[in-house]
Amino acid sequence: MNFIPYYYESIDRNAILVRPKKPYYDWMAQVFTDTEDITEMEEHNIYLIREMDNNEDVKKWIKKNFDQLFGNELNDWNTDESMWPAPRTYKMFCEWFDIEIHSMILDLEETPVTKE
Repeated sequence: MNFIPYYYESIDRNAILVRPKKPYYDWMAQVFTDTEDITEMEEHNIYLIREMDNNEDVKKWIKKNFDQLFGNELNDWNTDESMWPAPRTYKMFCEWFDIEIHSMILDLEETPVTKE
């Protein structure tokens, strides 16, 4: 059996996947009291940042910029910032979200990447 290697173009970014945990869902239940509780989402946001040499550098970036990520996650469900928890700290961010860091972003498509 001949193995045919596939070579895909990589994108010069690191990916940060943000996965909500129970405190986030508890906040959603407080904000949306008239809907059925959401305990897990099928999809999660992935943020692309400039490519860094190692995961420790990405973790430093996250620690420095956590409130941008936190704010976007809250804004996905409620644009009224007065309903957002405050103050938001890095410790709180870590309690509310699991983070995955990925360095290999491979583009499997021939069409150009577009931003909306």
